[in-house]
Amino acid sequence: MSILQLLTQINGIAQIWAADGQFLGLLSTDRYDPNSISNFQGNHGSYHGIYSIRNPHGLYGGEHGIYSPYNPYCNNPPIITYQGQPVLMVTRNSYAHHNKSSIIDYRSRFSARCIRTTRLLTRPF
Repeated sequence: MSILQLLTQINGIAQIWAADGQFLGLLSTDRYDPNSISNFQGNHGSYHGIYSIRNPHGLYGGEHGIYSPYNPYCNNPPIITYQGQPVLMVTRNSYAHHNKSSIIDYRSRFSARCIRTTRLLTRPF
């Protein structure tokens, strides 16, 4: 299964978690779900939400956030989980790795149209 097929299948079900255990939102295209990363008015999808990867000044977003997928030096980037299991790591750090998880390039911005993997580790889907 390709990354694009996986993301389509888990839309609205998968969750994003920071390395410190903080819930960062629901991987969903639903703009009205309060937990969706696509809800620009919600805590997890806005540019000002404290738990949003879109917040350029927070711990979980921006190029300097210690748990941010946009930080090229982040050693513990967010993980997308599905059914309680990690399935994807979202990161700009090409050296980051996580056991049995695929890595999705941060530049995708979770848009299915521009998904690109930086590398695939051994994880059957």
